[in-house]
Amino acid sequence: MLVYGPEFFANTALPTALDMVQRLPGFTLDAGNGDARGLAGNTGNVLIDGKPPASKTDGLGEILRRISAASVARIELIRGGAPGIDMQGRAVIANVVLKRTAATEKLINFQSYIYRDGYVGPDVTLQYARRDGDRRDEVSLELISDRTSGTAQGSRVRRDAAGNLLVRQDLDLWDRDRTATLRSSIRRAAGGGLLTVNGRFDYLDYPTSFIATTTEGSGSNTNATDITRQWKGELGANWTRSLGTTSELEVIALQRLGHISYDSATQIGDFASTFGQQSRNGESVLRTILRHKASKTLSFEGGGEIAYNFLDNRTTYTEEGLPAPLPDEKVFVSEIRGELFGLARWQPSAPVTLEAGLRTEVSRIKADGDSPRARSFFYPKPRVQLTLRPTAHDQLRLRVEQSVSQLDFTNFVAATEINLGTVRAGNADLVPEQTLTFEAVVEHRFWGKGALELGAKHEATRHVIDYIPLEGGFDAIGNIGTGTRDTLSTTLTLPFDKLGIKNARLRGNASLVHSHVTDPLTGERRRFANEVPFTCSGSFSQDLFGGRFTYGVYGSCGQPDARLYRVAEYRTTEVQPSVEIYGIWKPSKKLAIRLDAGNLINAAQRYGRDVYPGERNGSPLTYHERRVQRRGQYMYVQIRRTL
Repeated sequence: MLVYGPEFFANTALPTALDMVQRLPGFTLDAGNGDARGLAGNTGNVLIDGKPPASKTDGLGEILRRISAASVARIELIRGGAPGIDMQGRAVIANVVLKRTAATEKLINFQSYIYRDGYVGPDVTLQYARRDGDRRDEVSLELISDRTSGTAQGSRVRRDAAGNLLVRQDLDLWDRDRTATLRSSIRRAAGGGLLTVNGRFDYLDYPTSFIATTTEGSGSNTNATDITRQWKGELGANWTRSLGTTSELEVIALQRLGHISYDSATQIGDFASTFGQQSRNGESVLRTILRHKASKTLSFEGGGEIAYNFLDNRTTYTEEGLPAPLPDEKVFVSEIRGELFGLARWQPSAPVTLEAGLRTEVSRIKADGDSPRARSFFYPKPRVQLTLRPTAHDQLRLRVEQSVSQLDFTNFVAATEINLGTVRAGNADLVPEQTLTFEAVVEHRFWGKGALELGAKHEATRHVIDYIPLEGGFDAIGNIGTGTRDTLSTTLTLPFDKLGIKNARLRGNASLVHSHVTDPLTGERRRFANEVPFTCSGSFSQDLFGGRFTYGVYGSCGQPDARLYRVAEYRTTEVQPSVEIYGIWKPSKKLAIRLDAGNLINAAQRYGRDVYPGERNGSPLTYHERRVQRRGQYMYVQIRRTL
């Protein structure tokens, strides 16, 4: 375990726990997957006072952003496991330990994006927090009226198979994100232990439009609009109690409910279509964990989780005012899932830690649609990890694990893409992906604040999820067979103190991915859908004036040639490299001001489509489409004031 106390962050202007976690050498924040059902393995790689948040809707990044740096006593970086710590199946965890002294904090946080065309997107948060030892109360209200990267301008060109111009169009994309979020949390002593209760309610209003205006050629203009309205609520509780000096019981309960309303209308020349969707969804989870420390070198934990999830979806689709039926237009999908797990952690000597565990999952998914069906699954999920520490600065982690993906309920129902005029059918015959993973990670710590990590991973996957053809000319998400994925990755934190630049650092990461799966139409080997073969990013930052000012620059290599294989289409997506600079000024302990200049080189997103009249392996090309979008430069301003 590595401990980063106040002295590590003393000469920085970092205002929040999120900024502090992102500063940890050799650590990359993973916020988890709040959309995945259940709690096991979905809660991210940061703990608060040794426990994962009893919330999924409230993202880990949002939770850390609301914790002021002044409230953090220290951050522990746990590598390879530690007794009494729920590692959530991860090799490295950051544990944010909060101060126990009595304190009341009232916070006003104003932040806004200012775009090149003059639009201002404000985001205001009002927060109250009271902490006194184990007793805590928090409440916050956040209001947003902004836009996303979906607001952009660009062009679209279509050519026939011989390369002749069919149409050239100017694109105008517009969206608005209007959100209200109310959060609350309370912690009290209860039943001989500690009880934490979290609540959250969100409302979203999100309209968009897509306009394509023909400037050359004979193509039809396109005008597509849609609006999404969504509300969702969550109530979660976490109760822990010590059982003597060597054991601990933890119980987590979670309830989520939500509703989504979506309506779109598309006009392409004289052809008009509409798509509507109404969805209700919910999740109920109960998880129990018992931990026992048998000795200084041996510990155990075990427990179980039971969850119930449902999605009640209704869709309508019309062409020229007439209903056009889709497979599984009306679907009620439900799942009940149980999991039992056990884990043993043994440290026979200081340089060696062995962790072995087994999770067994039983689930039953039922879909009531055009053809009602129900299926049951049973999956054992073993995991073994060996951690070796040959020196005080080096660590080797070896992992073998069998994992099972979760089925996305939205793939059971129909969906549309308004800007492309396409419709995807639903498919209730999905089977979860099953992946066997072999991973090796080498870590080297140097110069006190430096870290280098090299990783290699091989994944063998059964029942790969991708697009499959359906009767009636539609396609849907389905299973296409077996595949493999190999990943090489590296992460570097390089401090510049020994190079003559005080309180400066360079952070960088890169990954190279190579995958293979058999295309269901052509029978040829290709990469996984939407696989990004190479990614990299880097940042340089420096703290000045005794921690009152921090500046930095961040760059991304972009995204080269991600590919999507639909039945009647082949798509590519490329994102150009991007650069942004920022500065944080902390004139006092209670005030922090941040200014960012983003997307400085106005990076383009390029989309390609090869469209066919039928299945792409046996039909002539109808046209090739090339679309380019640019979001434009923007400024970001944040004023964080503690009262």
